[in-house]
Amino acid sequence: MATSFKSLPCQVAEIDQRSKGNVSKQLDIIIANALVCPRFETAGGNRFYPCESVVAVGQVKSSLTSDTALQGALENLESVKELDRSANGQAFDADRGEPIDHLNNHLHQIFTFLLISGKAMKDSTMQTKMMDHVLTTAPHVWTNLGLVLDQYLVTFACDEGVCPNPMHARGITLQRAPDEGELLMRSYLWLGQAIDVTRVSSLPYREYLGAAKSLATEIHHDAYDFPPRLLSQITSG
Repeated sequence: MATSFKSLPCQVAEIDQRSKGNVSKQLDIIIANALVCPRFETAGGNRFYPCESVVAVGQVKSSLTSDTALQGALENLESVKELDRSANGQAFDADRGEPIDHLNNHLHQIFTFLLISGKAMKDSTMQTKMMDHVLTTAPHVWTNLGLVLDQYLVTFACDEGVCPNPMHARGITLQRAPDEGELLMRSYLWLGQAIDVTRVSSLPYREYLGAAKSLATEIHHDAYDFPPRLLSQITSG
């Protein structure tokens, strides 16, 4: 598993058969499975990760004290989850034989988190703002958790209790830090679980490189038979 925990000029990218060229906004942390899908690097050092191989991304802020800053951070994370990981039905999790369905299955969605290392808005305000935001956006793009170091953690409440699964959520939870480091370790636990269970797919080359099928070609073949004979049947070598 390829993991980066420092700020890099990285983007999760998707280029499908219809040449949409969709890419996410710039993110700070990208966790991808390098064993199933390569990353691409362009001139200037920009790295692009096919979204089919990405399992988690994070946005890191030194401070976040305004509604505008919160909306911007959430929109960056949502730009990842909006990418179509299904590749028009061509992306499959090879280990389980599952077609990727990022709209309806939370195990097929990229896990997203917001990490704030310094000053942040009041905890109850953050909870309210997060609730207002999810009520105006589609469930499959919701950010899984937000952590303000040593202060509080905001995530979802499901029937079984606190959980970061937005597809089964019934509310937004707020947990204040009882002891230094405890919420960070809880966040690591959920992130680790997400890395273990998030489905990935090898690069669907047909979708990414489908434009190559439209190239005009000239064919030379044996003209004495129809259909033309195999070249291996007429070679003198």
